[in-house]
Amino acid sequence: MKQIRIEIIIRASAERVWGIIIDFDNYHVWNTFTPRITLRSDDIMIGAEFDLDCRMTDQQLLKNEHEVILALEPENFHFCMGTSRTRGRPGIRSFRWQICEPIDAGITRFINYEEFKGPLALVVNLLYAKKLRAAFEKYCLTLKAYAEMN
Repeated sequence: MKQIRIEIIIRASAERVWGIIIDFDNYHVWNTFTPRITLRSDDIMIGAEFDLDCRMTDQQLLKNEHEVILALEPENFHFCMGTSRTRGRPGIRSFRWQICEPIDAGITRFINYEEFKGPLALVVNLLYAKKLRAAFEKYCLTLKAYAEMN
């Protein structure tokens, strides 16, 4: 299935950007895309399940999305979450990757993408791809602004 993907250059180290995206305890401070997440930063591990709210547009907030940590590679600055395998919606699996690629000292390419698999993937893509792309773009710009402060 086609990826919904946004890349952005951030003038901050990969370590700094990584630290921000896995600091779930402080998402409420800067992350308007995910204003609520129930997983604490200290509890991040592969298989950890949690709920979150996802702001698709200024008017549309998806509440209590059931998610799971699918991959966590701090040494490579890679992180993936997706639809909960035990409490998620039947017929759809999501994989949302967040990757920090060091380009140079203090410069990072941040890649944020999601892909959907399963019998409902095409329907979800048709219904949400445009909104999700815009939400990801806003998320990346907000992350950039926050990471580049100080």
